[in-house]
Amino acid sequence: MEARCAETQILLCKQSKQKQKQRIMDTIELIMQVLKSKNWGVYYKSQPIQPLETQDGSALYKVNQVDECEIEKVIEEALTWDTQETNPISNQNKNSTTG
Repeated sequence: MEARCAETQILLCKQSKQKQKQRIMDTIELIMQVLKSKNWGVYYKSQPIQPLETQDGSALYKVNQVDECEIEKVIEEALTWDTQETNPISNQNKNSTTG
């Protein structure tokens, strides 16, 4: 009976993690859709414009835009970190393994 209880608990935990991951991916997809629909981009604040060299020496500049995959990765990390910080079960598991 205890084994069944433990197995059920593991299954519920896996399902909860899958739902959480799906919510994070849905949020990322929504953010990326909004950026694309508004024709917005994300650029590096420290160097928004990148100079390019031309053969005739004239000035040519390119917007130093952040790649979509990098944006998605950072958003996912931020949302994952946020949900881990607010999830008491996750925090309890961390404390028991590290302490």
